[in-house]
Amino acid sequence: MRSDRAKVLHEFRGEALVLHPLRAAAEAGVERSIVVIGHQREAVRAAVSAKAPGRGWVVDFAVQDQQKGTGHAVLCALPGLDGGAEQPFEGAVFVLSGDVPLLRAATLGALAKACAESSAGLALATFRPADAGGYGRILRDADGRVVGIREHEDATEAERAIGECNAGVYCVRAEHLRRELPTLGSQNAAGEIYLTDLVALRAEAGRVIAVEVDALEVAGVNTPEQLAELEAAAENR
Repeated sequence: MRSDRAKVLHEFRGEALVLHPLRAAAEAGVERSIVVIGHQREAVRAAVSAKAPGRGWVVDFAVQDQQKGTGHAVLCALPGLDGGAEQPFEGAVFVLSGDVPLLRAATLGALAKACAESSAGLALATFRPADAGGYGRILRDADGRVVGIREHEDATEAERAIGECNAGVYCVRAEHLRRELPTLGSQNAAGEIYLTDLVALRAEAGRVIAVEVDALEVAGVNTPEQLAELEAAAENR
Protein backbone atom coordinates (compact mmCIF):
# COMPACT_ATOMS: atom_id res chain seq x y z
CA MET A 1 0.00 0.00 0.00
CA ARG A 2 3.12 2.21 0.04
CA SER A 3 2.27 3.21 3.60
CA ASP A 4 3.48 2.54 7.13
CA ARG A 5 -0.09 1.76 8.17
CA ALA A 6 -1.17 -1.89 8.25
CA LYS A 7 -3.05 -2.71 5.06
CA VAL A 8 -6.23 -3.81 6.80
CA LEU A 9 -6.46 -0.43 8.57
CA HIS A 10 -6.77 1.56 5.36
CA GLU A 11 -10.29 2.87 5.03
CA PHE A 12 -12.87 1.60 2.57
CA ARG A 13 -16.10 3.59 2.50
CA GLY A 14 -15.25 5.19 5.82
CA GLU A 15 -14.23 2.06 7.74
CA ALA A 16 -11.10 -0.04 8.10
CA LEU A 17 -10.83 -2.72 5.42
CA VAL A 18 -10.84 -5.54 7.95
CA LEU A 19 -14.27 -4.58 9.28
CA HIS A 20 -16.01 -5.36 5.98
CA PRO A 21 -15.36 -9.14 5.77
CA LEU A 22 -16.01 -9.35 9.52
CA ARG A 23 -19.40 -7.74 8.99
CA ALA A 24 -20.18 -10.14 6.13
CA ALA A 25 -19.39 -13.03 8.47
CA ALA A 26 -21.65 -11.61 11.17
CA GLU A 27 -24.48 -11.19 8.66
CA ALA A 28 -23.96 -14.82 7.60
CA GLY A 29 -24.62 -15.95 11.17
CA VAL A 30 -21.09 -16.29 12.53
CA GLU A 31 -21.21 -15.73 16.29
CA ARG A 32 -17.49 -15.52 17.01
CA SER A 33 -14.47 -14.57 14.95
CA ILE A 34 -10.74 -14.81 15.54
CA VAL A 35 -8.65 -12.07 13.94
CA VAL A 36 -5.01 -13.04 13.40
CA ILE A 37 -2.82 -10.00 14.06
CA GLY A 38 0.87 -9.35 13.49
CA HIS A 39 2.06 -6.07 11.98
CA GLN A 40 0.73 -3.14 14.04
CA ARG A 41 -1.22 -5.64 16.09
CA GLU A 42 -2.40 -3.23 18.77
CA ALA A 43 -3.71 -0.73 16.22
CA VAL A 44 -5.60 -3.51 14.43
CA ARG A 45 -6.93 -4.85 17.72
CA ALA A 46 -8.17 -1.39 18.71
CA ALA A 47 -9.84 -0.72 15.35
CA VAL A 48 -11.68 -4.05 15.36
CA SER A 49 -12.65 -3.91 19.03
CA ALA A 50 -14.11 -0.43 18.64
CA LYS A 51 -16.50 -1.40 15.87
CA ALA A 52 -17.17 -5.13 16.15
CA PRO A 53 -20.48 -5.67 14.33
CA GLY A 54 -23.49 -7.47 15.71
CA ARG A 55 -25.12 -7.86 19.11
CA GLY A 56 -23.71 -10.80 21.04
CA TRP A 57 -21.02 -11.29 18.42
CA VAL A 58 -17.57 -12.00 19.84
CA VAL A 59 -14.21 -11.08 18.33
CA ASP A 60 -11.07 -12.72 19.70
CA PHE A 61 -7.49 -12.21 18.58
CA ALA A 62 -4.55 -14.51 17.86
CA VAL A 63 -1.00 -13.24 17.45
CA GLN A 64 1.19 -14.35 14.55
CA ASP A 65 4.67 -13.23 15.60
CA GLN A 66 6.37 -14.39 12.41
CA GLN A 67 4.80 -14.27 8.97
CA LYS A 68 5.22 -17.89 7.86
CA GLY A 69 2.30 -18.15 5.45
CA THR A 70 -1.46 -18.56 5.36
CA GLY A 71 -1.42 -22.01 6.90
CA HIS A 72 0.70 -20.74 9.77
CA ALA A 73 -1.74 -17.87 10.35
CA VAL A 74 -4.61 -20.32 10.76
CA LEU A 75 -2.45 -22.50 13.01
CA CYS A 76 -2.02 -19.49 15.29
CA ALA A 77 -5.80 -19.19 15.53
CA LEU A 78 -6.48 -22.87 16.29
CA PRO A 79 -6.08 -22.63 20.09
CA GLY A 80 -8.87 -20.05 20.17
CA LEU A 81 -11.44 -22.10 18.26
CA ASP A 82 -13.03 -23.49 21.40
CA GLY A 83 -13.50 -20.09 23.00
CA GLY A 84 -12.86 -21.45 26.46
CA ALA A 85 -15.57 -24.12 26.21
CA GLU A 86 -15.01 -27.48 27.86
CA GLN A 87 -15.78 -29.36 24.65
CA PRO A 88 -13.88 -28.72 21.40
CA PHE A 89 -15.71 -26.80 18.72
CA GLU A 90 -16.79 -29.26 16.03
CA GLY A 91 -18.57 -26.99 13.58
CA ALA A 92 -17.54 -25.32 10.34
CA VAL A 93 -14.95 -22.55 10.24
CA PHE A 94 -14.69 -19.76 7.66
CA VAL A 95 -11.18 -18.67 6.74
CA LEU A 96 -11.19 -15.17 5.24
CA SER A 97 -8.70 -12.50 4.23
CA GLY A 98 -8.88 -9.09 5.87
CA ASP A 99 -8.70 -7.14 2.62
CA VAL A 100 -11.79 -8.30 0.68
CA PRO A 101 -14.31 -5.53 1.43
CA LEU A 102 -16.93 -6.58 -1.14
CA LEU A 103 -17.36 -10.14 0.15
CA ARG A 104 -21.08 -10.87 0.69
CA ALA A 105 -22.84 -12.77 3.45
CA ALA A 106 -24.77 -14.69 0.78
CA THR A 107 -21.52 -16.11 -0.58
CA LEU A 108 -20.50 -17.27 2.88
CA GLY A 109 -23.90 -18.89 3.27
CA ALA A 110 -23.39 -20.74 -0.02
CA LEU A 111 -19.97 -21.92 1.15
CA ALA A 112 -21.38 -23.15 4.46
CA LYS A 113 -24.03 -25.14 2.60
CA ALA A 114 -21.41 -26.58 0.24
CA CYS A 115 -19.17 -27.52 3.17
CA ALA A 116 -22.05 -29.38 4.81
CA GLU A 117 -22.60 -31.29 1.56
CA SER A 118 -18.89 -31.98 0.98
CA SER A 119 -17.69 -35.47 1.88
CA ALA A 120 -14.29 -33.85 2.43
CA GLY A 121 -15.70 -31.27 4.84
CA LEU A 122 -14.25 -28.41 2.82
CA ALA A 123 -15.60 -25.85 0.37
CA LEU A 124 -13.77 -22.94 -1.22
CA ALA A 125 -14.55 -19.94 -3.38
CA THR A 126 -13.01 -19.68 -6.84
CA PHE A 127 -13.05 -16.95 -9.48
CA ARG A 128 -11.83 -16.17 -12.98
CA PRO A 129 -9.85 -12.91 -13.07
CA ALA A 130 -8.99 -11.07 -16.25
CA ASP A 131 -5.32 -11.47 -15.30
CA ALA A 132 -4.57 -14.61 -13.29
CA GLY A 133 -0.95 -13.67 -12.62
CA GLY A 134 -0.03 -14.19 -8.97
CA TYR A 135 -3.09 -16.25 -8.02
CA GLY A 136 -3.17 -19.90 -7.03
CA ARG A 137 -4.71 -22.11 -9.74
CA ILE A 138 -7.46 -24.63 -9.10
CA LEU A 139 -6.39 -28.14 -10.11
CA ARG A 140 -9.09 -30.58 -11.24
CA ASP A 141 -8.94 -34.20 -12.34
CA ALA A 142 -10.37 -35.67 -15.55
CA ASP A 143 -13.80 -35.86 -13.91
CA GLY A 144 -13.74 -32.18 -12.95
CA ARG A 145 -13.19 -32.77 -9.23
CA VAL A 146 -11.01 -30.34 -7.31
CA VAL A 147 -7.77 -32.11 -6.37
CA GLY A 148 -5.62 -29.22 -5.18
CA ILE A 149 -4.36 -25.69 -5.59
CA ARG A 150 -1.02 -24.73 -7.11
CA GLU A 151 0.40 -21.37 -6.07
CA HIS A 152 1.56 -19.23 -8.97
CA GLU A 153 5.23 -19.36 -7.95
CA ASP A 154 5.18 -23.17 -7.92
CA ALA A 155 3.02 -23.68 -11.03
CA THR A 156 4.16 -25.10 -14.36
CA GLU A 157 3.42 -23.23 -17.57
CA ALA A 158 0.48 -25.54 -18.21
CA GLU A 159 -0.91 -24.89 -14.74
CA ARG A 160 -0.47 -21.14 -15.15
CA ALA A 161 -2.72 -21.35 -18.20
CA ILE A 162 -5.63 -22.40 -15.95
CA GLY A 163 -8.18 -19.59 -15.64
CA GLU A 164 -9.94 -20.72 -12.46
CA CYS A 165 -8.20 -19.26 -9.40
CA ASN A 166 -8.33 -19.55 -5.64
CA ALA A 167 -10.21 -16.70 -3.96
CA GLY A 168 -8.72 -17.36 -0.52
CA VAL A 169 -12.15 -17.85 1.08
CA TYR A 170 -12.81 -21.25 2.67
CA CYS A 171 -15.28 -23.11 4.84
CA VAL A 172 -13.86 -26.21 6.53
CA ARG A 173 -14.79 -28.49 9.39
CA ALA A 174 -12.85 -27.67 12.56
CA GLU A 175 -11.64 -31.23 13.11
CA HIS A 176 -9.80 -31.20 9.78
CA LEU A 177 -8.00 -27.99 10.69
CA ARG A 178 -6.90 -29.46 14.01
CA ARG A 179 -5.74 -32.76 12.57
CA GLU A 180 -4.14 -31.74 9.29
CA LEU A 181 -2.82 -28.19 9.57
CA PRO A 182 0.04 -29.28 11.88
CA THR A 183 1.16 -31.77 9.21
CA LEU A 184 1.65 -29.18 6.46
CA GLY A 185 5.22 -28.47 5.40
CA SER A 186 6.94 -25.51 3.76
CA GLN A 187 8.58 -27.22 0.79
CA ASN A 188 7.63 -24.61 -1.79
CA ALA A 189 9.07 -21.60 -3.60
CA ALA A 190 8.15 -19.21 -0.78
CA GLY A 191 9.28 -21.46 2.06
CA GLU A 192 5.92 -20.89 3.76
CA ILE A 193 3.14 -23.05 5.18
CA TYR A 194 0.37 -22.82 2.59
CA LEU A 195 -3.22 -23.22 3.72
CA THR A 196 -3.91 -24.23 0.13
CA ASP A 197 -2.08 -27.54 0.73
CA LEU A 198 -4.98 -28.54 2.97
CA VAL A 199 -7.19 -28.75 -0.12
CA ALA A 200 -5.17 -31.61 -1.63
CA LEU A 201 -5.27 -33.50 1.66
CA ARG A 202 -9.03 -33.17 1.95
CA ALA A 203 -9.51 -34.06 -1.74
CA GLU A 204 -7.88 -37.42 -1.01
CA ALA A 205 -10.50 -38.02 1.69
CA GLY A 206 -13.60 -36.93 -0.22
CA ARG A 207 -15.15 -34.37 -2.53
CA VAL A 208 -14.02 -30.77 -2.12
CA ILE A 209 -16.67 -28.38 -3.44
CA ALA A 210 -15.76 -25.17 -5.29
CA VAL A 211 -18.21 -22.26 -5.40
CA GLU A 212 -17.40 -19.87 -8.24
CA VAL A 213 -18.01 -16.20 -7.43
CA ASP A 214 -17.69 -12.87 -9.21
CA ALA A 215 -14.09 -11.65 -9.34
CA LEU A 216 -15.02 -8.24 -7.96
CA GLU A 217 -16.48 -9.74 -4.79
CA VAL A 218 -13.21 -11.38 -3.76
CA ALA A 219 -10.85 -8.71 -5.07
CA GLY A 220 -8.14 -7.89 -2.55
CA VAL A 221 -6.30 -4.63 -2.02
CA ASN A 222 -2.54 -4.19 -2.37
CA THR A 223 -2.20 -0.64 -3.72
CA PRO A 224 -3.96 2.72 -3.26
CA GLU A 225 -5.06 2.45 -6.88
CA GLN A 226 -6.78 -0.88 -6.27
CA LEU A 227 -8.48 0.58 -3.20
CA ALA A 228 -9.80 3.49 -5.27
CA GLU A 229 -11.02 1.11 -7.99
CA LEU A 230 -12.94 -0.97 -5.46
CA GLU A 231 -14.43 2.17 -3.91
CA ALA A 232 -15.71 3.18 -7.35
CA ALA A 233 -17.02 -0.33 -8.05
CA ALA A 234 -18.87 -0.36 -4.74
CA GLU A 235 -20.66 2.84 -5.67
CA ASN A 236 -21.98 1.18 -8.84
CA ARG A 237 -22.89 -2.12 -7.20
